[in-house]
Amino acid sequence: MSLALAISGVCSAQDGQTNKQVQLTVRPSLCILERGQTHCRNNVEVHWQAARQYSVCLFAQGQAEPLDCWEKSRHGAYSSQLHTEDDINFQLIKVADRQVLASHAFEVVADAQRYRRRRRNPWSFF
Repeated sequence: MSLALAISGVCSAQDGQTNKQVQLTVRPSLCILERGQTHCRNNVEVHWQAARQYSVCLFAQGQAEPLDCWEKSRHGAYSSQLHTEDDINFQLIKVADRQVLASHAFEVVADAQRYRRRRRNPWSFF
């Protein structure tokens, strides 16, 4: 089983016409694979909220079909079980003009050593 940190990410984007923010949150946003693992199996939750109503769809970048869509809404949520070996970039896209309102990545990290703290100080000789 892969190690999923409770790290969440929030991405805000500006809508050029109304100057309102759209926030996209992915929890967890990082999956650290244990030694010998090649795939991350994890539950992921994607939430979005906006100051005004939008008709939008949530996409995993590179896929033609949306994961979920909302019509004239200010917020939405999507959850799913992921089984992936690559990063996934989630995009919230406006239906009317296909404009990307916000995006956020779910990262898969194979090298757990990169996130572990050293037990001794770098200046220590022992």
